Amino acid sequence: MYENRSGHCRKKALIFAGTAEGHALAQHVYEKNMLDRADFCVATEYGAEALSDIPHLSLLEGRLNEDEMKALLQSGAYALVIDATHPYAAAVTQNIRSACESTGTEYVRLLRREGSFAGSHVQIADSIEEAVSILNQNREKVLLTTGAKELRRYRDLVDLENRAVARVLPSAESIASCREAGIPAKHIICMQGPFSREMNIATLRQYGCRWLVTKNTGGPGGFEEKVSLGEEGFQVVIIGRPTSEEGLSFEEVLKKLEAFYGR
Repeated sequence: MYENRSGHCRKKALIFAGTAEGHALAQHVYEKNMLDRADFCVATEYGAEALSDIPHLSLLEGRLNEDEMKALLQSGAYALVIDATHPYAAAVTQNIRSACESTGTEYVRLLRREGSFAGSHVQIADSIEEAVSILNQNREKVLLTTGAKELRRYRDLVDLENRAVARVLPSAESIASCREAGIPAKHIICMQGPFSREMNIATLRQYGCRWLVTKNTGGPGGFEEKVSLGEEGFQVVIIGRPTSEEGLSFEEVLKKLEAFYGR
């Protein structure tokens, strides 16, 4: 723990990152010269690599279950937890929240604002399985942009091997998930977003896809660039967010951190 000039130890903030907001919080901590007041948790090696441009950052790498989170918080090193995980990582958020409640640690959820959309080219699905039902009403090719971990849930997509193209993060774990889901190598695109509207159009045309499946990831996830594709004749299926959450905006979380620094 950090020791101030009076000799008293001051507890840290524990920030669950792995998102654009998590990177921005790390940058803020670095610029404020408060690296010794915060540790950052990321689930994967890829998440750690995404933060590698910020020097001397204290990183905890690896997926934690609820009991492991509790044990970490029971160490007594942390007085504040900021949950800046992905808006669709509902199970992770629940584990973090429960661990904080069990240990009496202050919990703050950083909420990413949902993106807006309209138009007959957009359809909403409550789940990937419902999206598959929508896609099975035709036999056209589809670009899947909902993440590698959930590709197995597309197993009932008719003619998946020929119709589905997956755009995933460039990691060995992502490629393995694609292959396990039955996506052939020629239909795997490994790139880090967010992507411009022009890139989305070029990708859809290159692979002959008329449909795109996405999540409502908001601005940092390039959501607006995807839902605008109807103007070019493409169809978009949006997987709705799993839960309705309460929390703070990025700006409000920064203020919370500033107050924490002053403790």
